Amino acid sequence: MIRTTQNGIGMNGDRRQLIGACAVTIIAEHGPRTLTHRAVDAALGIPQGSTSYYFRTREALLTAAVQHIVERSQSTFDELLETNSDPATLIARYLGDLLSRRRDELIARYALLLETRSNRELHDALEQSLFSTARAQEIFVRHGVKNPESAAADLVSLLEGLIFDRCIGARSTHTHHAESSESVLQLRIPIDAYLRGAR
Repeated sequence: MIRTTQNGIGMNGDRRQLIGACAVTIIAEHGPRTLTHRAVDAALGIPQGSTSYYFRTREALLTAAVQHIVERSQSTFDELLETNSDPATLIARYLGDLLSRRRDELIARYALLLETRSNRELHDALEQSLFSTARAQEIFVRHGVKNPESAAADLVSLLEGLIFDRCIGARSTHTHHAESSESVLQLRIPIDAYLRGAR
């Protein structure tokens, strides 16, 4: 059973958020085909039918999972912005957080990108759920880059590759902790190189 205080959301809080978080966990651990209203009810230990009261269809339940990932990305990035780190360090720390505390969200996102190929709206939301091209573009606008749109899109592609490599790719078996200073430094090197080259 998933604890009802997951991600700091209690049963007296927003149950919709709790269900979205639980849906992400189920997808990450067992695959998207196992996500049902009953599975969420059972995992949360809530009365049968509770999840379907809030999200009538399976598509609505999938949307809740995607929205949870989007909201977590926004809140995490906003928290890191308050540290006043340089852009390369800030982004590297964000990736470190994704690869450690938010690993379930990463895995669920990869699974859902395949699951939602025929649902353009959900698929588009997933594409932007971890990295905002618009926010990346702001970085390059501030530094006077000639083509900020292209630079932002390329940066997002780089970041997607870095997290894939470390989540399920060639470096996924490395033993050092994803949020360790060593890991963040390794992530920072290619990010900093790209940012410097784009200016």
